[in-house]
Amino acid sequence: MDKSTVGGLAGGWGLIALAILLGGVGFGPYIDIPSLIIVLGGTISVTAGQFEADDLKRIIPSMKIAFNEVAVETLPELVEKMIFYATEVKKHGVMHIEQKVLEEKNDFFKEAFQLLVDGTKSETLGPLLETKLEYIEKRHNTMIGVFGNMGGTAGSMGMIGTLIGLVAMLANLSDPASVGPAMAVALITTLYGALIGTLFAGLVESKLSQKHKKEVDAYEIIIKGTMMIAEEESIGNIKMQLNSILVDIEE
Repeated sequence: MDKSTVGGLAGGWGLIALAILLGGVGFGPYIDIPSLIIVLGGTISVTAGQFEADDLKRIIPSMKIAFNEVAVETLPELVEKMIFYATEVKKHGVMHIEQKVLEEKNDFFKEAFQLLVDGTKSETLGPLLETKLEYIEKRHNTMIGVFGNMGGTAGSMGMIGTLIGLVAMLANLSDPASVGPAMAVALITTLYGALIGTLFAGLVESKLSQKHKKEVDAYEIIIKGTMMIAEEESIGNIKMQLNSILVDIEE
């Protein structure tokens, strides 16, 4: 599990629960099924209407990515590996790395170097990998957008539920004893929307965005490195340029 994601989620919901308990009224007044139906059901319905079925099918896998630690190399480790491969190709030829490439776990890395092994020229290699990266970015940004829209929709549905509750409250002003409880129920809907939007959808959106950036940075290093190897650049030049990219990313 991704400790920061799980820790942030547990900490946020835990603090809310603690605040409710310290309020002295318990959880009972904060539980309202109609409000939950409005916010949760409304958010699901609107999200389903906003996106294609193929995108909706990726919601659960995307949540798994957000909540699980992805075992990837650090960027400095990736640069060192690129330099190692470049050195092996320079010394022994591109076919020497074929078997090792097949053992790589990173699919993008494996595909890039397989193209290199197959003798793909740099003028073809670069556009192929850039196109693949564009597709990956589009897919990732769609899922980040799903959770971003989900967060905004949850907040909006909370406000809609509150307005519905206020209308019901105003319709019963003749009974002063019902005003307080009705107002509480109306506000609970806003609370539900804020909690789902911030402590779930917003958190997942942020985590996916961070992981997306790390992945794209790694792919850009792979593209640059394989193109330079294909162009038979010197090891010193490859090392200098990849380290320059690394510095720019980390600034």
